[in-house]
Amino acid sequence: MKNLTLTFLAIFVALFSSAQKAKVYSSLEEALQNPSEVFILSLNNKKLTEVPESITKFTNLTTLDLAGNRLTSIPETLLQLKNLTELNLSDNRFNTIPEVATRITGLTSLDLSSNNLSHLPESITKLVNLKLLYLNNNKLSSLPPYLSQLGNLSELYLYGNLLTGLPENISKLTNLVEIGLGGNLLTFLPESVGSLTHLRYLALSYNRFTTFPTCITRLNKLIVLDFNENKLSSLPENIGTLTQLEELYLESNKLTSLPESITKLTKLIRININKNSSLKLSPTIKNFIADKKM
Repeated sequence: MKNLTLTFLAIFVALFSSAQKAKVYSSLEEALQNPSEVFILSLNNKKLTEVPESITKFTNLTTLDLAGNRLTSIPETLLQLKNLTELNLSDNRFNTIPEVATRITGLTSLDLSSNNLSHLPESITKLVNLKLLYLNNNKLSSLPPYLSQLGNLSELYLYGNLLTGLPENISKLTNLVEIGLGGNLLTFLPESVGSLTHLRYLALSYNRFTTFPTCITRLNKLIVLDFNENKLSSLPENIGTLTQLEELYLESNKLTSLPESITKLTKLIRININKNSSLKLSPTIKNFIADKKM
């Protein structure tokens, strides 16, 4: 009976500890009452112009959300947060990635969406543990070659920028699983993209593609492919090689037909071909997509 009681006690302690780590504190005052128990702190939309000095009291902090404020810089004191792995600085007033942020080398997730970034500093390469990088809705017109040094990156989101191309050495980001590139000015992809063999999600909607990049047909683990709102007139015959594809979005293009090989996409569960006014489908393809159309 004593052993059983100890077992239940151990389970209770473990569950309590887990729940405590998952609790999101959104009040600085409340968090400061027990700073050592704060793991997630959300100070979003507080109209902050600077980061509170008391932030250093949260020595166990793993996640810090400062989104939706009026920040233009962050203090060096953030370097004292040795356990910090997730930092959200989106929707602020940064003109570049804060140098201090690039020195928090334990970061695995960094969000700088909806700022005024026009370039990425080379210091970003210090974030060797980074897995998730969000840079949506900025003013980036190009990506620097040194971005390829972030070898652990698995998700990269660049929606709503001004990108006209990608660096050839993007293929060195071999752990990439998701890339969001919708809402840019892209007309082509470098052939090296075909070497991103772990890629499962590729969003290229709202760009300026007139031809389907052939490198995509080598991405044999791709599950979602989004080409909505481009100017594609056709798909390659070998699109059937994307045998893992489950979702294909082709709305608002200039397609006139679909290749017969599309019927080889046996895992496809959703296809959007709306607003392709000249599109004509063979009976075989009509039958294949009948229960998959949006």
